[in-house]
Amino acid sequence: MVLNDVDSYNHAISAPLKQVVQELIDLLGPTVVATIGGVNETRAVQQWLKGRKPQRPHVLRFSLQLARMISLKEDVTMIRAWFQGTNPALDDRSPALLLRTQPLEEIQGPLMAAARYFAARDD
Repeated sequence: MVLNDVDSYNHAISAPLKQVVQELIDLLGPTVVATIGGVNETRAVQQWLKGRKPQRPHVLRFSLQLARMISLKEDVTMIRAWFQGTNPALDDRSPALLLRTQPLEEIQGPLMAAARYFAARDD
């Protein structure tokens, strides 16, 4: 299902946390989800699916919002590349590493702008 940024926000906020984690795994892979979630092993990500609460659920929900926005035009390979690669709209920093290392309130605006720009571009 293709979602715009408002629909992506509504979906990420209202979905049960287990669903958020599963969708992130499907879109980004467990290693990137672990990175974003602030853990070092994908085993923790699997535990989240079994009911263990992640330490940073707000970051996971925001990440799903970004991923769903990018999925407007891109496939899973491109979504993963966007999260892992250096991004010129973010001073050549990786979105996944920003989500892991920086307070969300400091990076939320720049990440949203970068995702909107990427999703709106014409190839």
